[in-house]
Amino acid sequence: MYGQELTQNTGFVQIPPQDLNDAAVDSEYVSLANYSHATVYVMVGDTAGGTFAVTLNEATAAAGTGEQTLTYTNARSTGQKLIIGATTGTYQVGESITGSGSSLTAEIYKITSDYLIVRCLTGGTTWTDGETLTGGTSGATSVISGTGQDEDILIPFYTAPSSTITVPAVTFKTYAIEVDADSLTVADGYDHFQVAITDPGAAVIAGACVQLSGPRHRGIPMPGALGNQKIVATSA
Repeated sequence: MYGQELTQNTGFVQIPPQDLNDAAVDSEYVSLANYSHATVYVMVGDTAGGTFAVTLNEATAAAGTGEQTLTYTNARSTGQKLIIGATTGTYQVGESITGSGSSLTAEIYKITSDYLIVRCLTGGTTWTDGETLTGGTSGATSVISGTGQDEDILIPFYTAPSSTITVPAVTFKTYAIEVDADSLTVADGYDHFQVAITDPGAAVIAGACVQLSGPRHRGIPMPGALGNQKIVATSA
């Protein structure tokens, strides 16, 4: 019962999965009047032929009144564990690494003597056992002895964004942006926000979901956050 009540005290707004090629996609404006927090999830599917940017806009009403860019810094994306052997040199957190056989690149988030936690930047997630990883700044090297570990984790960006994240051409990845209601320009009446996704210029199958949390009062279900707006494939 507790789990069901928790779910029904939240709200969900989707951008339906679609091919983003040749079409910038915006969500409807979402009201945070009844919630203190929202998490934006963007999920990339089996085709990721180009890169695209995710920006948030804020407004004073569902119609987009007074639209302006909303600054955010708390963003995360899918990570992956790479099991490694002995390392020659010393890797650095935040540097990029490249696989000698796969040519994949990733950003290092955590370093141990046995594994690296990384955020994939280009290519995909199909690293090759036995290939060498080379640090782009440190020049450190090690050999992968285990791949495909812990692809369900979300880790912070090493460099926090200011208002936009760029999603690389990497398949089967999830990106999350945290939005506090008080991060909007509340003093000027801003209590709505929107997710804006740019045209990647190539085939990219993706979708998004806004999860509303921190209800300001209890209700099952909670009052809607869209008013009379209708969720469609795109509102751009």
